[in-house]
Amino acid sequence: MTLKIKPLQFAVEWLDEPELAFGSDITHIDPKVGIPVGGPRSRQESNHPAVVTAGFVGTAECVAQTRNWLTRASEGVDGDDDHNPFCGYEPDGPFASQLRVDGPDAKITASEIRDLTADRLKRIDGFNHLLTLIDDRLGHLASLDAPPNLVFIALPSVITKRYWSVHQWNKGTETVWNLRAGIKSRAMQRRLRTQLLLQDTIESDLEAHTSDLEHPADLAWNLFTGIYFKGGGFPWAPVGIPEGTCHLGVTFYRPHGERSAMRTSVAQAFAENGEAFVLRGNRFEWEGKWPHLPADEAARLVTDVVDRYTSTMKRPPRRLVVHKQSRFFAEERSGFQDALKDFEYDLVSLAPSTGVRVMRHGEYPPPRGACVSVGDRRYLYTTGYVPSLGRYPHGHVPSPVQITDHIGDTSARELLSEVLLLTKMNWNSARFAERVPVTVRFAGEVGAILRDLPEDFTPEARYAFYM
Repeated sequence: MTLKIKPLQFAVEWLDEPELAFGSDITHIDPKVGIPVGGPRSRQESNHPAVVTAGFVGTAECVAQTRNWLTRASEGVDGDDDHNPFCGYEPDGPFASQLRVDGPDAKITASEIRDLTADRLKRIDGFNHLLTLIDDRLGHLASLDAPPNLVFIALPSVITKRYWSVHQWNKGTETVWNLRAGIKSRAMQRRLRTQLLLQDTIESDLEAHTSDLEHPADLAWNLFTGIYFKGGGFPWAPVGIPEGTCHLGVTFYRPHGERSAMRTSVAQAFAENGEAFVLRGNRFEWEGKWPHLPADEAARLVTDVVDRYTSTMKRPPRRLVVHKQSRFFAEERSGFQDALKDFEYDLVSLAPSTGVRVMRHGEYPPPRGACVSVGDRRYLYTTGYVPSLGRYPHGHVPSPVQITDHIGDTSARELLSEVLLLTKMNWNSARFAERVPVTVRFAGEVGAILRDLPEDFTPEARYAFYM
């Protein structure tokens, strides 16, 4: 018998770099160009933060260093051939906003630091005590007649290195406690937004790149872009997403101390203007390698997202796009489809691909936006050589994102273009783009914070509390 093998169809195409919208109706592909030219997107809108008041929690020395570093960085930071200069964060500059660093502080004393670093102190006990101290100081700031818009947490390296991640075993179950998640969850319960600054950052030289950290201009860009968003503004908005579209990224996390119980969390739900919100799904039992939703939970999640979108945008969505990093199981798919029957929809599974590479003749790797089709499989390079920059701005060998599953109404090319655009929607950074879309970019971090919240506490929907 002769076995006939059908040859695979192989094709390569390149997607144009998506644009972003800034103030004064300026559009550009790069935030570090668009903001200096047009200002942030919401500069002329009612949610523009003309002033962001800062509060501080930390040791006296760390707080003083933080105030000084922020004051200096807000004046602007020089760049070089490979790094755009930071334009500053001042009322008469492109951001048209001021960070007030003369706000209140709540100090952690030298005696408290000494207690936290005692040789015989168990790490889990020290971790819990540290969070109790921080929560107490956050409570003080929250109780003021005019609480700060943003609280900077500045702790010495001896504390952050010791307590950044603490492992605990109980009856054969491992629990990993994360300092950042613990702080964020406690601040959220105080209705405060926070920004953690490491000692290495506040001691870094803004005049020269003399440390292992990012370039000083990049540090300032990333930090102040996040400050503007946490203050209530939109640094930029996506261009080209159809009106009425809501993208949501679905992920899973395991509650502390549980073996089989899981929860769903929508790490990001994005309206077409960039408005983002977070939801926490219900607890469900799960066994097997890949977690997936029961049909009723998938349907309930869609209902909750539609309700939140309608409340935020003052109109219901027309189209919903669900992003997951694992394939859709039959029951899960059925639940989503039943709930989405009155909408246009797309169910899309995105998986970072480690086994596929495309080689290119010449000095540089494949360009960002290259889409490779092998049979019915599609691979999208979200990182790679960027022609508009004339360089490859990443320090690793690029690998594509694979579209492993798609059911829905939109063409593959349109979906890939949207994925490429959503890699540019990280408002906690002014980087040109990330490897994965923002819908799934912060899945782990959001899940870690939700896991730390009490069951009877309703999580904040606004994403600024999770950044």
